[in-house]
Amino acid sequence: MKRALLYFYLATHLPMWPLWRMGIIPEATARGLWARHLGWTVRGWTREEAAVAFAWIAERYVQPLVRPDVKARLREHQAAAHRVILVSGTLAPLLAEIGRQLGVEETVGTPLVLQSGRYTGGCELPICQGTGKVLRLEAHLHGRRRFPWSQSYAYADSYTDIPLLERVGHPVAVYADEQLAAHARGQGWEIMGINGCR
Repeated sequence: MKRALLYFYLATHLPMWPLWRMGIIPEATARGLWARHLGWTVRGWTREEAAVAFAWIAERYVQPLVRPDVKARLREHQAAAHRVILVSGTLAPLLAEIGRQLGVEETVGTPLVLQSGRYTGGCELPICQGTGKVLRLEAHLHGRRRFPWSQSYAYADSYTDIPLLERVGHPVAVYADEQLAAHARGQGWEIMGINGCR
């Protein structure tokens, strides 16, 4: 049953990739649906069952994809005693595990809905993407108006992250998609890496 849910999710969402690449549907729409429905993959699972899967995904899939220069920049912020918060549209418990493995205590992702100790397959809205990413981060910060946004850094790779990047004083486009890279150049933002390079 668990595998069937994953296959169903992939079968219904993979077709969006070529539609987005051909310009038939916007990237933000495709990303939003992927994130909003990602909870389907753990529907009916307990926290403990999902935690095992999330630990495996973080270790075997995510960690090998972390670029050395990006990790080095993370360590620079940590060495400077900066408050580091990992913010992503991915499922909140998976992101928490990714953060744990990276040595980042604070994470803000898309929360999953729990009912009677099991995941329902739903996600709490708004998903942590686009303007929802800013809203989720602000909620995490308890809406602190005095938060030092102008002194803060944000790193992102997609144009859908522009609302978050525009919120901080030091936006950085990291291995950015074409739209974000163009926007970053126009704004004079820092650009790390060239997409397609490792």
